[in-house]
Amino acid sequence: MTRKQGINWFRLNRELHRDIGYFCIGLTLVFAISGIALNHLRHWNPNYIVDRQEQQVMLDNSLSDEALNQTLLAKFDIGEDIRATYWESPQIYKVFFEEGGTLTLSFTAKKAVFEHVRPRHVFKQFNRLHLNEAQNGWIAFSDLYAAFLIFLSLSALFMVKGKHSPWRLRRGWLVLAGGIVPTVYIFL
Repeated sequence: MTRKQGINWFRLNRELHRDIGYFCIGLTLVFAISGIALNHLRHWNPNYIVDRQEQQVMLDNSLSDEALNQTLLAKFDIGEDIRATYWESPQIYKVFFEEGGTLTLSFTAKKAVFEHVRPRHVFKQFNRLHLNEAQNGWIAFSDLYAAFLIFLSLSALFMVKGKHSPWRLRRGWLVLAGGIVPTVYIFL
């Protein structure tokens, strides 16, 4: 006597949900971490670290570029090589350094500002992926990831049977709440 076996949809759904979920862990972490970073752009720069020093200086704009450079390098204790200098106006002198720093001297304000910009390597790369600044291949991969997230959200509805099922009020309110929150924000 043989027993005819069909596809166990419940088991198949759980296995697909588990395996696709494992696949999505890395991508979810990248998008979640960069998403938090990008949400707080007003509070910090997630792509770059900007070191800024400001000092009062009493220099005359009649000094030679070389004399200005020597004085400014000593005042800010800068060990970088100078890439270029530039007079933005007769009252603004700028120095550009090989490793990315800039120094701006204002003769009217009697103030010099040194800024050095360094990339935040992990965050910068995560944000680049999150904002789709990578190649077209990444866009296709991101679309696939989005399709996986849609599958994970819908398959989750069929993961659990019985009293803990999302189809019952005891857990179903969580599904409703997850939909209501973005809906409210759309119409605010």
